[in-house]
Amino acid sequence: MKILSLLPADARHSLERSLTSAQHLTKGAGAESAAISLREKRFDALVIDPGTLETEDFELVLRAVNESGVPMMIYATLSVDVAKCVVRAVQGSAREVVFRGSDDTPELLHKKLAALVTPSVPALLLSQAASRFREFPDQLQTAAVSLFGRNALPRWVEGLVRESGLARRTVDRWMHRGGISGAARLLDTVRLSRVWEPLAENDHTLREVAIRCGYARPRLLIAHTRRIAGVAPQELRSKFTRQAFATRLADALLD
Repeated sequence: MKILSLLPADARHSLERSLTSAQHLTKGAGAESAAISLREKRFDALVIDPGTLETEDFELVLRAVNESGVPMMIYATLSVDVAKCVVRAVQGSAREVVFRGSDDTPELLHKKLAALVTPSVPALLLSQAASRFREFPDQLQTAAVSLFGRNALPRWVEGLVRESGLARRTVDRWMHRGGISGAARLLDTVRLSRVWEPLAENDHTLREVAIRCGYARPRLLIAHTRRIAGVAPQELRSKFTRQAFATRLADALLD
C-alpha cells in the first residue's frame, strides 16, 4: 500500500513505526501537489493532519479525496478546530480517525491503517453520526468527536460530560437537539462498535473483548449487546455483516 502523508515530522515518524513491510509512506509536498496525486490515484491512501493546513488547503485536499475515493485517515492533535475538520471530512464517508497523544499507540495506528482497506465499524458509525454534531457547542463537539479517535474511552458517561465542560442535563439537551439519543447512548454505541473486530472477526473470548473494550464485567457487554443490537455477543457474526452492524448501532443512536 502506497500511503501519502500530510503530517508534521514527529507524527510522520510515529506513523512510520507502525507500518508493515507492505506499506510505504511518502511525505506530501503540499496541498496542491497532494490533490493532484490523489486525483491521479498515485497513492492508495492518505494520512492527514488538518491542523497543519489552512482551511482552503484542507478543503482542496478533501475535495480530491472525495472525487478520487482514496481512503483517508485523520491523525492529529485533538482541538476544537480539528474536531470541526473531522465532522466536515467524515459526513457520509467512512474515515479512520486517530488523535495524537497518549492513545496513539503503535497497535492502534497499525489497526487503523489496516482498516483503510475496509472501514472499521467505529468509522462507519461516525460517518452516519457526524452531521448531528455540527450544531453542538465547541467543547461538546470536540468531546463527541474524540470518542472515535482515541484508544481509552471514559468508563462512565460522567467522564464524557466532564470533558464537555457542560452540565449533564445541558449535554443531553444538545444531544436531543442534534437528533442523538443522549450522551449515555453515544458512549454505549461507540464502545460497542469496538467489539465487532475482536469478537466477530478475530474470535477473541468474551472476557478478553470485555476487558479490551472497557467493560467492567463480561455480563455488562452481554447486556449492552442484547439491548442495542438485539442479540447475544456470540451471535453478532451470524446475524450481521460489518456494515449492517454499524447501521444497527446508528439506528440505536440517532433519533
